[in-house]
Amino acid sequence: MDLILQQDLPEREIFAAHVAAGAITSLCTCGCHGFGFEVPVAAELKPLQRSSGLFCEVAFSSNEEEEIDILIFTDERGYFAGADVSYGMANVGPMPDSAEPVKLLGVWPGGSATEV
Repeated sequence: MDLILQQDLPEREIFAAHVAAGAITSLCTCGCHGFGFEVPVAAELKPLQRSSGLFCEVAFSSNEEEEIDILIFTDERGYFAGADVSYGMANVGPMPDSAEPVKLLGVWPGGSATEV
């Protein structure tokens, strides 16, 4: 989560407010380091986007053979809902324990990101 918060994401301050208000609710068991996240219904925050779906993608080169990709998703309220983390463009397998991000390759907004 710290790595994501350090990046120049779209709506970065809103994203940080979602992280501060919510909590990780589940961890993926496939070895990818993905997680579910929930912002409480009572939280009165500005949404990241108008609908559920991909909010943005963040990619890093790594100290291993493959890059590390993080897909950030929102729920139906447009609130941060979790992240899928993949090792390699085609998610070639579980994230090696020794894998570390080395250099930011880019941050790309998702298809449904719209100003609200």
